[in-house]
Amino acid sequence: MGLARLTGHPKGITLNPISTKVISYNDAERVYKSGITVIDSSWARSDSKFYEKFLVDSRRLPLLVAGNPVNYGIAYKLSSLEAIAAALYIIGEKRLSLEFLSKIRWGHTFYELNQELLDQYAGKSEDEILQIESQYIRYFQYVYKKSESY
Repeated sequence: MGLARLTGHPKGITLNPISTKVISYNDAERVYKSGITVIDSSWARSDSKFYEKFLVDSRRLPLLVAGNPVNYGIAYKLSSLEAIAAALYIIGEKRLSLEFLSKIRWGHTFYELNQELLDQYAGKSEDEILQIESQYIRYFQYVYKKSESY
């Protein structure tokens, strides 16, 4: 679709689900200069050992849920396109993010499921994003525990 290209090795910041660092607005300049690499690999075939090969200059995404039909509603299990769109949104490229999402029929679903979180993460530092993510995780844990008591 002309929005990405296949590379032989990671360039710029690599989106990696096991990274200890979270992508943030502070990464924007690096992304503009060198790009974002997404590891296009099946969740069913990739374990943490596989992702360890890509830890240099890597970032993970904060809490978001999949809108794709395979992993719908599952936290952190995004498709490659969802991951790149989320990263772009967080670094301040909302228009480009939505352009990526418009290329697939369930792109609007991902956006609708995560709009509140994406808006809160956008333009924030890593520490601010980690704080927001932590608050949401605690909230969801509270709601889950409360629902277990019914």
